[in-house]
Amino acid sequence: MINKLLSLFGLLLISYQLNAASFKVYEGAIPLTKQAAVLEAADKFMKSETGKTFKGGFHINTILANGISPATHNFALLMPSLEDIHKWESSLVGNSDIQEFWKVLDQHSTPVSEFMGSLIKTWGNVSNEDQFWLLTKFRTTDPAKVVAAQDKLDKALSDKFPGQVILHAISIGNRTGRNNDYSTHMFIVGYKSVKEMESWTNYMNMQPAWAEYLNSLRDVVTWQGSELIQNTVIYDNGMDVESFHGQ
Repeated sequence: MINKLLSLFGLLLISYQLNAASFKVYEGAIPLTKQAAVLEAADKFMKSETGKTFKGGFHINTILANGISPATHNFALLMPSLEDIHKWESSLVGNSDIQEFWKVLDQHSTPVSEFMGSLIKTWGNVSNEDQFWLLTKFRTTDPAKVVAAQDKLDKALSDKFPGQVILHAISIGNRTGRNNDYSTHMFIVGYKSVKEMESWTNYMNMQPAWAEYLNSLRDVVTWQGSELIQNTVIYDNGMDVESFHGQ
């Protein structure tokens, strides 16, 4: 009976994300000499009449380390739902305000990937002050067990943890490209600085609770690597990080 209830809870977590605060991420490779032009074009659009009507958050992030991926930046849309993202993007078809931004992207960047998903749960201190984000994608056969393990870890270390942890389900565009593997979820851990991240990582790696956490998920989680990104420009008049994670 307990196993059936846990399986049902896992299914509820996956279905819940269809109506939760949602995101869409575009990854691209932009040469160093072209980045200023892309940022300028994005800023011009966000300050246009159309850009001012955007009801979500728009983050342009620099990717500091991401393994073999050629992506150097990502563009993240934060909105109340997947439907809202679809409506916003559909409204831009044929829109004159965004044409220049798209033209600059076509000239100065190479698309790498895109994916969509929705918020499941947060832990720690949700704050707009965090500027560095450690992203870890993974595949799990038991979402409920992941949440329970994170709850337990948070209870053990929350009095020391300085950042925030966000769990997202990745529902669309989740193929990794390696042996047809795919991601089901993504942890995002936010910090105010690289120093804060480094100090916490050194501390956590010495804690028995962290070893217990990893061991508890060994049979149900396949970790797929991490990447570190930094906020470059944030447009959050429609929705900031705190309100997005409060959905």
